[in-house]
Order: sequence, then C-alpha cells, then structure tokens
Amino acid sequence: MSTTDASHTTDRDFDWLLENLKEKTPGVRHVLVLTRDGLKMCFTAGLGRDGADQLSALAAGIQSLSLSASAEFGDGIGAGQAMVEFAGGLLLIVPAGDGAHLAVVAEEDGEVGLIAHNMNELVEQIGVYLTAAPRQTENSDDRG
Repeated sequence: MSTTDASHTTDRDFDWLLENLKEKTPGVRHVLVLTRDGLKMCFTAGLGRDGADQLSALAAGIQSLSLSASAEFGDGIGAGQAMVEFAGGLLLIVPAGDGAHLAVVAEEDGEVGLIAHNMNELVEQIGVYLTAAPRQTENSDDRG
C-alpha cells in the first residue's frame, strides 16, 4: 500500500487494514481511501499510483454527483453509499471520516452486501483518523 501527503493519515499505518479488507472479502480487487476532492490518501498495493490517481478522480466525481442528487431529489443531507456496476466489475464508495471516502473495486459477481458490510466495519475502525480538510487556495494578497 502507498500513502500520500493528502492529510495527516501519512502518520498512521493503514496498510494492514486495507489489505485485510481485500483479503477477507471475496471478489475485492482494490481498496482506496481518498479525499473529498479526489486526492488519494492510501491504497492497496495491487492498484499502483496511476490506478489510484484514476480511481480517486472517478470516485470523487461519483460522490459529487451523489451529493447533487441528494440535494435535488432527496432530503439534501448528503450522499451515503454509491455503487456503479460496469462490465467486469463494481465500484462501491462510502463516506470514511470528515472529508474522506473509502472506495472498493470488486469483481462483477461480488456479493455487494458482504462488501458493503466489510467496508462499513473498516470505516468504523479508521474513520476517526481520516480527516481531510478541503484544500485552501492561495490568497492573492500574499503574493509579492
């Protein structure tokens, strides 16, 4: 697994937790934690940096669309879980702490209920450690 400087999670070792989710859940191929704005925080080894970047961007976009759907057609309190089914696989995304999400890519015949259950268990374990504040833009007054 790899980590980036997206938040203070680089001080924590989540390798074994993400790998454990992958190992104990049949059909799970990749596990990733990302910030709300699409930066990878940590991911399982088989995904690789480029794959993690791509999955982070996709998952952030899907969660953004889920929030918009909730605001327009739901009760407006935010997105919960999101799932995308595609030829050859599934993508499941759940909130995982303040400003973070947990994404899992699974085989198309994966047992969605079991995968979601195990994802939520992992979020209960690590969610309090995953705080990813939105990135701040530079103030134009600070430039010389």
